[in-house]
Amino acid sequence: MITREISSPEDLKAAFIVIKELRPHLSFEEYSSIYQSARERDDYTLAGIFDQQKCIAVMGYRVLYDFAHKKHFYLDDLVVLPSHRSQGIGERLLKYAEEIARKLKCEELRLCTGTQNVRAQKLYEKCGWVAKSIAYKKKL
Repeated sequence: MITREISSPEDLKAAFIVIKELRPHLSFEEYSSIYQSARERDDYTLAGIFDQQKCIAVMGYRVLYDFAHKKHFYLDDLVVLPSHRSQGIGERLLKYAEEIARKLKCEELRLCTGTQNVRAQKLYEKCGWVAKSIAYKKKL
């Protein structure tokens, strides 16, 4: 298995199948448009784990700056295909995130997850992440 940045149109299509597990409401057109906008505006990056040519896990990330966290690595998306869960793949992506964050000289890593996503919370805690806040949102 290889962990690498997703850059080609073929890789982007392969990653969509995985992202659909986390974001089932997205069409490929919406996904492509959001990816392009986020890439241009925030240097949003997708990385994936590939088994041969098949993408089995994806994470999306960007570097953010703010007063509370200074320069930090923010994980927007992290998903593993159901057929490959509980095999250490999510942990592998989190370690990859740490490697990139160190190279980019970030002070910390952050992510948010749904309160109902207990399985992901257990993974993050197992990997040394600590729940520090509650995120609120309001639809407009």
